[in-house]
Amino acid sequence: MLYLLQKRCFAVWFLFCGLVTVVALRSTDVAHTELFYIYYQPLLPVLTMLWLWGINVRYFERTGVRYDACFSSRDQKYLLHSREIFQSAGMATTVALTSSAVFCTHCVLQQDRAASLHPPLMYACILALLLLPLDFAFKETRMFFSTTLFRVATPFRHMSWADFLLADVLTSLAKPLSDCERALCHLLSGPVMLPHSTDQMCGSSSWIIPAGLSLPYLWRLCQCLRTWRDTGNTGQAFNALKYSTAFPVIILSAVNFQVSDEDWNSFWKPIWLAAAFLNSAYSYYWDIERDWEIAFFNSPSDQKWMGLKKPILKDKLQYPRMFYVYLMVSNLVLRLAWTYKLSPHLRQNLLTVLIFTLLEVFRRFQWIFVRIEVELRKLQVSKPEAGQLVPALPPKEIIDADELVPI
Repeated sequence: MLYLLQKRCFAVWFLFCGLVTVVALRSTDVAHTELFYIYYQPLLPVLTMLWLWGINVRYFERTGVRYDACFSSRDQKYLLHSREIFQSAGMATTVALTSSAVFCTHCVLQQDRAASLHPPLMYACILALLLLPLDFAFKETRMFFSTTLFRVATPFRHMSWADFLLADVLTSLAKPLSDCERALCHLLSGPVMLPHSTDQMCGSSSWIIPAGLSLPYLWRLCQCLRTWRDTGNTGQAFNALKYSTAFPVIILSAVNFQVSDEDWNSFWKPIWLAAAFLNSAYSYYWDIERDWEIAFFNSPSDQKWMGLKKPILKDKLQYPRMFYVYLMVSNLVLRLAWTYKLSPHLRQNLLTVLIFTLLEVFRRFQWIFVRIEVELRKLQVSKPEAGQLVPALPPKEIIDADELVPI
């Protein structure tokens, strides 16, 4: 009863703050709108990812998928139930939405001095929720997350599955993490309410933008190389190569601010487009063939599907077959959005960039379902003593264990 009341209170407050923010933004000037995007836009994809992870976990709980088995026995005790994840997401969202509503209200009233207090206060509160070792708001899990984040950022040791999963999620959050870096740069280096005053240091032409975008891919690349060295698995070397294809896209996009429009359109833009296509194509191949283990590009089937070879699925599946077809199609479309996610020179289109960033978060959300299913299937084979980690299929879906079945 108390939990239901909390949910309703959160929902009402979120709606109120959201409406205040939208109405205020429609009434304020361009400079204040730009400031709002600088300070508050980066948090929306991050908070959305947290809410969607809660939905992932809620589904696993209700269907009996033992997703926690993917994590080490040491890490499992820090995992939150879906209700606790939603509570954590609710607290962080409350801080962000309340701050944005008050900030926008001060901007409409031309109270810049009061408005300037809220962005640094908001970031300080969120950092406190994340880092302070005080006994509140799931202390042990917060400390586990902080430790895992540090391990991801210093990938020079043996990797746990939690390290890999968080690093993969961070690559989908590369754009908002870069924007957070830009927001903090503005807060630390100049007047909070003057968006153009620190343009050389924190603006679109600054080196910190491509550097921030590159970090999650660099971390994941180092993880792959370390695992390759430890295990001798050459697949990890090719996985590292996949992450390395993100760097030309980021670097070439940053070149746009250093050359004339004529040079960009005649020489650099075609190279940038080729690099973006390579990154998206390689990443899409890896999602299908390696992360989800769907035989499509290397399918031995002679049957056709939409003019292409018919994808081959494993014999045991957690989801309806058409769900995998949907994933393959939607993943291709959403992968193409990486051009926006990795390209600083497109950040002027604020609303469009935000939409594409949220689409990438959604792509990662649905990627997690099958990625965890594949990992659990592997564990069931390598550790039969662990028992059934993924629920059995309904009788009408059960087929011969040794058969590979086309969709």
